[in-house]
Amino acid sequence: MVTDEIENAIRNLNLAESDIFRLPDNQAQTLYFDLLEKFVEGGGRRWWWEAFKGEATSITFPDGNGFEKITKLVPNAQEKVWFIVEEDQIPFYPIYDATPAAIAKIIPECYGFEYYLVPKDKNWITQDD
Repeated sequence: MVTDEIENAIRNLNLAESDIFRLPDNQAQTLYFDLLEKFVEGGGRRWWWEAFKGEATSITFPDGNGFEKITKLVPNAQEKVWFIVEEDQIPFYPIYDATPAAIAKIIPECYGFEYYLVPKDKNWITQDD
């Protein structure tokens, strides 16, 4: 599972819980369905990017290392965000409370997977809040 790789990366990188921690399943599941309803048309999609509500912007990084730019793309690399990890082994995606700086360190330590970063107050991700 992707979460096993992420947990191994957290340990190997000696990241503090203040930088990243996995939400308990009951909390993550509730938040997952709330965010799914907020951001995804039709709500039942496995891959959110197929049907985002509203206008979406996509950036392609030819070198395949977009994760290296995370800290430059978000307004504050130390701001805690929801790190939502696509996982098809369970009925909801695991969610981590993390800084973008920690996320950027973890991603290259893992095999490829899809993920979403959502600011907790959604102030830099949507125009209608």
